Parts: sequence; structure tokens; C-alpha cells
Amino acid sequence: MNRIRSALTKAATKLRRKEVSRALFEAAGGIVKSGPFTGLKMTGSGNTSAGVLGAKIFGLYEQEVIRELQGLLPRDTLVNFGAADGYFPLGLLKAGLAKHAVCFEMSAVGRNEIAENAAANGLADCVTIKGAVTPGVQLELAALDVVPSRTLILCDIEGAEFDVLSDAFLDWAKGASLVIELHDRLTGDRSLAPREALIARLPKDARHRILKGQPKDWRDIPEIEALTDNDRQLICSDGRKVLGEWLIVSYPN
Repeated sequence: MNRIRSALTKAATKLRRKEVSRALFEAAGGIVKSGPFTGLKMTGSGNTSAGVLGAKIFGLYEQEVIRELQGLLPRDTLVNFGAADGYFPLGLLKAGLAKHAVCFEMSAVGRNEIAENAAANGLADCVTIKGAVTPGVQLELAALDVVPSRTLILCDIEGAEFDVLSDAFLDWAKGASLVIELHDRLTGDRSLAPREALIARLPKDARHRILKGQPKDWRDIPEIEALTDNDRQLICSDGRKVLGEWLIVSYPN
């Protein structure tokens, strides 16, 4: 009985989060209204969960990551492994924090959505769209004349980071800043061994630290303030099962 109640509560919570999120997204016409990506137009056509659309519209989605990216940019090139709907690369281009973005996305739906969103924002000429990222991706990037010292790499590939970010890749990427979402729990290894091995592969002069998920700052956003307390918390949720963590890698200037 408790399991059934728990499952029903979870399903109802997810449904309500999506309902409120979609309503805010549609009321804004799919145009980001707050934060560094203000003015970015999004289709919201479904490559990512509808539960995060409201947070994206008000600059609340992975707000801590956006702040980190702002501190590491501007750069000539943004490389995004796992670009989803293009929210991050297109938002950073729109904000003038990068000149070109290379977006790797395994889903055909996602690649189409990135292309649609890029065109809607007049950014089609600034974006290169590729398929799934695989080990040896540094060869593809070198062929695109990507220069690591003028590049920021944003990685969100659901556990594949521990294979893709190999010794060979990290050696090629030396000088680039990296923001890597860590998905230890998806590897089947309950220890921190995968991330520890990844950190051990970093070049000796690389600086690194772990960024953990932080509370969302929704102050002075009338649409969020107008929500009930429960709905406000749902909109400020990224919907994670565990606290989000990112490995931040940079090099001395």
C-alpha cells in the first residue's frame, strides 16, 4: 500500500510540475524573460522534459551552471556534448559570450530542435550540429579547427563522460575550460571511482573543483512570486533524483 501511495504521489507531482511549467512557457511565448539568456526564443517541442521549460524561461534552470559559464567566458567557441534543445549554446551565443557553438546531440529530435531554435534566433550561421559524441571526438573537433585555448567545453552525456573524456581527449583539450556534469550513479558504480579516475587523468597544471547544485534565486520575478508555495518549489526543481554535481576544470591564464 505504501509503495502504491508513493508511486501515485510521485506521478502526480511530476504531472503538476509539467503543467505549471508548460503554462509559464506558453504565457511567455517561448521567449526567455529573465537572466543572461533574456530574449532567447525556444520551441519547447519536446527534446527535453516539459518540467524544465518554466525554469528555462526565467533563467532558473541550472542557474549555478550559468553563473559558472559566465565566469569562464567569453571564448571564441563553445563545444556542447549533449546539447539537448540547444538552450545553453544558443543562450550563450545570444548573450555574446561565444562566437560559435559546436553542438553534439545523439537524438535526431534534439538536432532538429537545435536547428529550429538557432534559426528562430538568427544564429544558424553560428552553430555546427553533430551527432552523438564518442571516444575520439577530439579528431572531429580538430577537423573543425577548434582551438582548445579559445574554447569552453560543456559536457552533459549521462555517464558517458567517463569514457569520452579519455587521456587522449584531455591531452588534446589542454587549455580549454570544461564544465562536466557528473553522472556517477548511471555507471553502476556506487563509489566515486569513476570521477576520481577522471580527475586523475587531468593534466597536471589543470585546476579543478566540484560545483554542487544550489537553491534557485527567483527574487523579483513576478510570475514566480505569484505562484503558490508548492508550485514555486516545483518550478525551481530540476527534477533530479540526486543533487547535481559538476566538475569544473580550468587553466591558469
